[in-house]
Amino acid sequence: MGTSVRDVVYGRLTNRGIPPSDISTRFDDMVEILNESFGGAARVIVYKTMVELYQQYSKNVDFTYQDSLKDHMALLRERVVTDHLVPKRVQRDDSSLSSGLLLIQSSKPGYRYQ
Repeated sequence: MGTSVRDVVYGRLTNRGIPPSDISTRFDDMVEILNESFGGAARVIVYKTMVELYQQYSKNVDFTYQDSLKDHMALLRERVVTDHLVPKRVQRDDSSLSSGLLLIQSSKPGYRYQ
């Protein structure tokens, strides 16, 4: 997504109580808000967001615009936790990684990955 689209989406979500840092844990709420705000175009935004997430974790995008995006978000979450995946944008020499403690946001309240 371009920066102007991203800014508009983040603005809408923030105004409805979902800051960018909470998007991954409130995926269903995000989709609902985007559907209310953008109608059918929201699916394109959600799909492009999912493609970017998959690419950040070096996973093949093996789904289409018509597939269940909610199921693919759950699958990605599971892969991140079980395969200990780190997004490309995180530097391997990050101090949080070298200390052995890495927190991954999960849909399960109170879940902590070490």
